[in-house]
Amino acid sequence: MQPDTHLDRSVTRISYHDFINFELIYFFKANLERCIPSVADGLKLSSRKILFTLFKCNKKVTVEQLSSDVSKTCSYHHSQQSLAKTIVRMAQDYVGSPNNVNLLDPDVQFGSRISGGKDASNPKYIFTELSVMARVLFPNDDDVHLQYLKEDGKTIEPLCYMPVIPTVLVNGARGVGSGWSTFIPKYDPRDIVENIRRLLKGEVMIAMDPWYRKFKGDVCV
Repeated sequence: MQPDTHLDRSVTRISYHDFINFELIYFFKANLERCIPSVADGLKLSSRKILFTLFKCNKKVTVEQLSSDVSKTCSYHHSQQSLAKTIVRMAQDYVGSPNNVNLLDPDVQFGSRISGGKDASNPKYIFTELSVMARVLFPNDDDVHLQYLKEDGKTIEPLCYMPVIPTVLVNGARGVGSGWSTFIPKYDPRDIVENIRRLLKGEVMIAMDPWYRKFKGDVCV
């Protein structure tokens, strides 16, 4: 797949082969980028745009206002309602939430365990901001070394962030895209750090069991 490959718009008929390889393939690629988290930072495209926006201007705002800010800052071309749901999920911290470490802080009702987070209040009335752990996992000093994307002549979010530990294991990953799906369970950050230290020392890494913050029961593996 070559970035500059495209259909010849001057022709009136095209083959199925050309449509799939010169047109449809770009939709599939874009869909996968939006739906499948990156193994580098564990973030989907919308989550990365949200994080980038708050890194630029961290202040407590409503979820609705943050959705609008992300659209302006990062040229987000999809539904703001979908973006608001992503923001809510990034801030949820109840038992069994999408996060072992929430990158955003929830203020007011961001959903509960009993409803699986679906009972979050209207985005107009709930507030959020960067959590303390966001800059611990994604240090400010690393920002200058990232590869930033450009759109419409302006710099937007990086191709991916490089966290100090693999956040794709901390918060897990789940997504379904065109022809692909992924599921990675969540693990204890302390176990991850211990295994990284072992790896750096050339020692054998220990097996890790899935772990969910605040959960007191047993996890069957």
